[in-house]
Amino acid sequence: MGDQKISEMTAEDKRGMFSRTESMAQHSSRLIEMLDQIEKRVEVLREQASALELEKSSMLEALHTLQNSKDLQYCSPGEREEIQITAERLVCRCLTVDVCVNTVRNQQQEDALQRVNTVLDEISEKIRDDMRANYDTLLLYYNACCPDTTGPIDLKFQALVIECAAEDQKRIRKRLESLLRTLEYAEKSMPKK
Repeated sequence: MGDQKISEMTAEDKRGMFSRTESMAQHSSRLIEMLDQIEKRVEVLREQASALELEKSSMLEALHTLQNSKDLQYCSPGEREEIQITAERLVCRCLTVDVCVNTVRNQQQEDALQRVNTVLDEISEKIRDDMRANYDTLLLYYNACCPDTTGPIDLKFQALVIECAAEDQKRIRKRLESLLRTLEYAEKSMPKK
């Protein structure tokens, strides 16, 4: 029955049924252009959110480093207490900001990222104990993340980073940059012995 109706249609009816009109092509083109623009905006949004996520992490790291700094011993008990209270207030305020950018990873990338984060957490803890002694290790890690570095690198750390997703590699490098800046700032502000 359906085949009979199609055969009874005029050639003009058949052409209209199976071909795109110019108007349809314009609408389709306009929609695709809108999608392209939205895609660009989504990428900008992801980059900005990633930057905020890293900034939060960097501030928390700096606050924890300050709270555990041996420089506090040179402060009076009242100053030390005030610094600790202020730092704790800032940590709490910072933790009220929740920014999250999800990265799609396969299991190998997930495992590699977990191992890298473990290494970075360990070096962060060591830095709190002795900033100067661990600066060189941190620099080796950072150099391992930079494509055009001229300094020495940690090959094991570099192998782990290479296994991570591209977005994670950027975050790792930025986290290391942040740790280095924090250490350099702390070094400048330390009293000379």
